[in-house]
Amino acid sequence: MLSKDLYKILEVDRNSDKSTIKKSFYNISKKYHPDLNKDSNLDIFNSIIQAYEVLSDVEKKSDYDSKSIYGNSYDERLELLDFEFSNTSKSWNEDKLNDFRKNEVLNIIIHVDEEFDGYIEYERWIICKDCNGTGKDIKSKIEIKDKDGKILKVFESDGGCDYCEGTGKNYLGQSCSFCFGQGKTGSKNCEICKGNKRILGKQKVNGIIFNPGSNDHKIDFMGNFSKDIPGKVGHLWLVKKSKI
Repeated sequence: MLSKDLYKILEVDRNSDKSTIKKSFYNISKKYHPDLNKDSNLDIFNSIIQAYEVLSDVEKKSDYDSKSIYGNSYDERLELLDFEFSNTSKSWNEDKLNDFRKNEVLNIIIHVDEEFDGYIEYERWIICKDCNGTGKDIKSKIEIKDKDGKILKVFESDGGCDYCEGTGKNYLGQSCSFCFGQGKTGSKNCEICKGNKRILGKQKVNGIIFNPGSNDHKIDFMGNFSKDIPGKVGHLWLVKKSKI
């Protein structure tokens, strides 16, 4: 339900109280109820029911408001709460690496203390330049050998991409998400990224200045690159540690 504007479905303002939401729900549900209106759209009626189930429940509403872009307290940094990014004070381990690959978290959040001098070093996923994000070695060749290891014949292993038919573009004219605009794919995984399409690299940023009175600072497009969506990249958030 996070991708739907539940307030719009119930025709109420995002800051409406519980009684207002309930009143509007009753009015709208009568209008679209299949027993009261033969021409009613069942999908619309079900959406109304689902929207009310969320907005009438305190916990569900709070969760929706903070995580949906249509909520009244949405904060994109909450995308990071289910994954603790490893900053300069910690090192990556295999479990964190696997969790990261599984969750595909693009934004990065790093906590800084009051002595922060505007310079930060951190790790982020960048597109592998060797394969241009395809994960495949399009330069690889297939060798046919005899039983003694002698090469009998060599074939070029790169073939046209089946998804874009070798054009490198999808039907919208955008970069193909399968071959990342290459128009062809290799038979072997890229030796640099091992088929992951990205590599983990060090990023340095200097001259960072927090706005007066602000406890966080956002730097656009300095997060992790997506391994599945060409050109999509997250943001970097710097957050001041709370004083205890």
